[in-house]
Amino acid sequence: MTHDEYEQRQRQLDDQLRAGIELLEAAHRQQTRALDLVWRSFSGEEPGVGPVVAAEPAAPMGMPVSPEPRRSSRRRAWELAGEVREALADVPEVFDRNHVCQALGFQPDRSSLFRALEDLVRNGSLAVEELGSGRTPTTYRKTGAAVSPPGA
Repeated sequence: MTHDEYEQRQRQLDDQLRAGIELLEAAHRQQTRALDLVWRSFSGEEPGVGPVVAAEPAAPMGMPVSPEPRRSSRRRAWELAGEVREALADVPEVFDRNHVCQALGFQPDRSSLFRALEDLVRNGSLAVEELGSGRTPTTYRKTGAAVSPPGA
């Protein structure tokens, strides 16, 4: 082995080390994001997240950076229900959750939105047009009944 070959292999090893470190850092950022999402879903508190999540360095070796998941601000159940009732004015006669999210301007927690829509079905303001399955969302139809706030 010549000295030039030795230096070339040393550079290759250094490049592999840097690429490996970048991949580990990217994996750590993703795991930290996942932990953050789990924390937010089980508590009402904002987690104390360090600069690892806040900093978004470029993805290693030309890999695309996955977009940050949309996060909705935490709302109390009655706040979301009220916002959903107001958003019904801006959705078509037959609609699904995607129309509601578009009218709201944000994507609320899936279970909270489902609960708000189910409450409207129970009080007669909405009817289930077609049950969803898999990636096909449930469609709802406005019944024309007055949309009243809960407890009214």
